[in-house]
Amino acid sequence: MRNGRRVVLALLVALCGGSTLAEEAAPSLEGVKFLVSPMAGVAENELTLHQGPPGTPTATETDTGPMYGLFAMVLHPNFIVNNFLFYSDVNDTDVWGDLFFANYYFSSKAPVTWNAGVGYLYHEIKPEGTDIEVKVPMVKTGPFLRIAKLHLVVNPWAGYAWESVDTNHGDQDNDSYLYGLTMAWRWRMMEASTQYYYQDSQKIEKDFHIFRGRFNFFLTKTTGISIRGDYMEHQFTKDKSILVGPIWMF
Repeated sequence: MRNGRRVVLALLVALCGGSTLAEEAAPSLEGVKFLVSPMAGVAENELTLHQGPPGTPTATETDTGPMYGLFAMVLHPNFIVNNFLFYSDVNDTDVWGDLFFANYYFSSKAPVTWNAGVGYLYHEIKPEGTDIEVKVPMVKTGPFLRIAKLHLVVNPWAGYAWESVDTNHGDQDNDSYLYGLTMAWRWRMMEASTQYYYQDSQKIEKDFHIFRGRFNFFLTKTTGISIRGDYMEHQFTKDKSILVGPIWMF
């Protein structure tokens, strides 16, 4: 029972730590486009158990489970809005979540412009005997550079996230500064993007590194395949996931 409680706590910390701005960098396009991508894959959770105070590891447990998602995006030359609804089952716990992000680019063509964004993350975690809700509003801003000759865009940014965790046993907050770099490359039928960010926690003593990668390959102008992978460090866990699915753009 004690280890089970630690599993739930560590899973909760892991999911709370997902406060990222997982947006795609603005493409070069005309008009408004819509993108939909159902996805499926696996998620791996590496959990460090503690018998004593935090920082004294005694054992490591790893569990792998299925993960499913539905990604939708609206693209405009000056803004991007996207939403990712997902479900996963890891450590015998059902996890539902929704990630919403909106980003505005002050110029659709200038080689150097500015980006501002907002996001909202919601997780509903249902281990046996309790319910957990995680809510994370966030903001970010930074310069946005278009390097046309390399088909590349670069967006260093800084932001802030307000994490709120509600459980049957009490509430907990852990706000964080975020410092990140998003890069995207697009050439003909291929698109790739990467995002790294450093999470500077304000109410715990440990900070974290997060990396995300995306690759889209279009078979036609409207249909393709998407692959996305994530690596996240958290207070008691390391999490990896990979998802694959078709893309439809219209």
